[in-house]
Amino acid sequence: MDGFLPTFIRRTQTPPTFGEFTRDRPSSKMGIPERVVVPLQDTHDTPCDIMVQEGESVRLGQKIGLMGKPPVSVCAHASTSGKVDRVGPLPHPLGFLAQSVSILSDGKDDLDDLTPLNPKKIGDDKSRLFEAFREMGIPLNYELLYGRGFKVSSLLVNATEFEPYITSKHHMIKERGQDLVGGLRVLIGACSASQAVIVVEKRQSSLVNILRSATKEVPEITIKTVLRPYPETAANLLTQKLSLAKSNHSKSVHAGDPMSVDLSSLLAINNACFLGVPFVEQLVTVAGSGIKDPQNVWVKTGVPLLHIINHAGGSPSRLGRVTLGGPLMGIPQQSLEVPLIKRAKGLFAATAFLFDEHRESRFYKRTPCIKCAKCVDACPASIIPNAIADYVDNELLGDAEQWGIFRCVECGLCEYVCPSRIPLLEIMRLGKVLLKGEESLLARINLKTLGW
Repeated sequence: MDGFLPTFIRRTQTPPTFGEFTRDRPSSKMGIPERVVVPLQDTHDTPCDIMVQEGESVRLGQKIGLMGKPPVSVCAHASTSGKVDRVGPLPHPLGFLAQSVSILSDGKDDLDDLTPLNPKKIGDDKSRLFEAFREMGIPLNYELLYGRGFKVSSLLVNATEFEPYITSKHHMIKERGQDLVGGLRVLIGACSASQAVIVVEKRQSSLVNILRSATKEVPEITIKTVLRPYPETAANLLTQKLSLAKSNHSKSVHAGDPMSVDLSSLLAINNACFLGVPFVEQLVTVAGSGIKDPQNVWVKTGVPLLHIINHAGGSPSRLGRVTLGGPLMGIPQQSLEVPLIKRAKGLFAATAFLFDEHRESRFYKRTPCIKCAKCVDACPASIIPNAIADYVDNELLGDAEQWGIFRCVECGLCEYVCPSRIPLLEIMRLGKVLLKGEESLLARINLKTLGW
C-alpha cells in the first residue's frame, strides 16, 4: 500500500497533497534520544575517516569523522553527548552497510566548544569560507563549487513541496523564514552569485508573503511562483521552466547553470555563522496512515527511524510500508533501526492491509503491462517508463540507457498512475544502479523482488 486510492479508481495524474494533516500544526521538538548512529558514508565506496574510538566520550557538536575525499570532504558531528559504543559498518537507509559511529546518549546534550563563523572576518578568501562550511558539516555541491573557483552565476532554491503528506519545507519557511534568507545571503556572497531564485507554489500565498517580506532588502533574491510543485531531482526541468540556464553570450568566469541549494543547508549556514552550531538537527514530517499523531518535528541526525515513528504514535507491528521521504519518491526501508540522514524531508509510514487468504486483493499485486501509456502521459521528463522498465526487467541495460533511463527524475508519478501496479520507480532506480556498477543491499533486494 502507498497510502493512496487504488489505481483502478484514480482519476488524476497527480496524487492529493494530504497536507492538511500537518500543515496547520506548529512543529515540535523531539527529546534527547537514547542512541544515535551517524553514518560516515553516502555510498558503499565513499571514502571516510573516523576520528573517535569505542568507549570514548563525546559532546554535542564534536567532530567524529570525515565523509568524502579531500578537498570536498565534509565533517560529521555527534548529534548528542554520550559514549561511543560502536564504530564500524552499520545499516544505512540507502541499503548498504556504511561506516558509522554509534553513540549512547548520556541524556545531557553537553555542548562542545562552538564558535560562530564570521564570514566578514574570513574576508575574500572563498576557499577558507567553504572549508568552514565543510567543517560545520553543511551539505553543498562542493565538487561544482571547487571546480568553478567558488563562483556560480545563480542559486536555485526549490521551496515547493512535491511529495504528498510532506510539509517540512512549509514549516521551515513559516517558522524560520528570516534565518533561511540569512543563510542564503551568506551563500550569495560566498559564491559571488548575481542572483538567487526561490521557487514557491503560487497557491502557497502565505509563504510567498513571508519570503517577500524577508527578502525586501536583498535585491539579489527573487521569489518565483509556479503552478505545480517540482521534485528536488528535477532541477534541470525547473531551470528550463524559469529560463535560468546559462547564456551563450556570457563570458563571465562564473557563468553556468544555477547551483541548487536545499532549504536545510541554508538554515545550517545561518546556524553555523550566527550560532556556531554544526548540522546536527533537521525538520522532518512524520505522516501516513500508520502514524497516529502526524506532525513536523525537529529531530537530531542519526536517530533510528523506529524512535521517530514511536514518537509520532506509530505502531511498528501494523506498518506495511515505511519510506524515508514521501510515498512517491521515498526510499523503502527494510529495517526501522537505520538512522535518519541529513536532508531527509520526511518519514512516511503506511498501515498494512491484512486479508484472509481467500480475500486477498488482486489490486495490489503486480500484473502485466497493458500498454495504456498512463506512465508516459504523467512523466515530466518525457521518457517512456514502461518500455525502459521492460528493458531493465530483461537485463537489456544498454537499451534502457539509450531510451533515457538517466533522464528519469525519480518522481514516482509513473508508478502512481500505473493500473498494473508495476514498481516502475524501483525498477528505474535499480537500472541506474546496475548501469553505474554500484552493488548494494538495496539492489540485491530489488533483484530478488523482481524475480531476477
